[in-house]
Amino acid sequence: MLENIRIILVGSQEPMNVGATARAMQNFGLSDLRLVDPEPRVVADLGLGAHSWAYRLAVHAEEILQRASIEQSLLEALAGVQLVIGTTVRKREIYTGPLVNAREMASAALQQAQTGKVAILFGREADGLRTEELDLSQLIVRIPTAPKQPSLNLAQAVVVLGYELFMAAQEPPAPAAPTQANREALEALFADLGEWVLETGFSDPNRQPYAVRRFRRLLHKAHLTPGEVQFLRGFLHQSRWYARQGRPKAKS
Repeated sequence: MLENIRIILVGSQEPMNVGATARAMQNFGLSDLRLVDPEPRVVADLGLGAHSWAYRLAVHAEEILQRASIEQSLLEALAGVQLVIGTTVRKREIYTGPLVNAREMASAALQQAQTGKVAILFGREADGLRTEELDLSQLIVRIPTAPKQPSLNLAQAVVVLGYELFMAAQEPPAPAAPTQANREALEALFADLGEWVLETGFSDPNRQPYAVRRFRRLLHKAHLTPGEVQFLRGFLHQSRWYARQGRPKAKS
């Protein structure tokens, strides 16, 4: 199950944190690392191989860095993923999924990992995940800390969540979760909804992101299957076609 857990670092700024993340992953049986739009200095450092800061911090996890892929967009890194878990320390008006602690996250992640891929998103060292990135998450995890220092170092956060995943994997597995629609299918559905709320006048362009965020939260609770996503998209397409054609006249 741990092999189906994907660690995604978005906008990484410090090569040493990338290396320390790889070491933490190796400690706790994780192996799939993706970097999304890292800063140029991170890419340059990784190119130095064994002489880089990232490799020096990896310590026996060099193979994770060697296999790590660099993606230009978060959606590319989420290809084939059925459950997306975002990490944050910020309080937002509305999240697109329930807020859980690290232990609850581990249980949900491993249940889904029995049948499909799970991704855990970590944001930039300076300001974390942006709203549009966190919006892709079906679960939101926050690690509680003392008020004087509310945020953890990136690699420290990976250690905490990696430990909980590793410990949960030692327990007898819970019943496998039903196969959920992957991220590509869900994003196509949310794109349809974004157009639909504008065409019907349900929302205006300024409020559209908020409306779609509410739909994300609502539909993430449903744990939609691939067939259910296809059904909803078909309904939306037919509704939009019908609205464009106008109501047909009744026969006399």
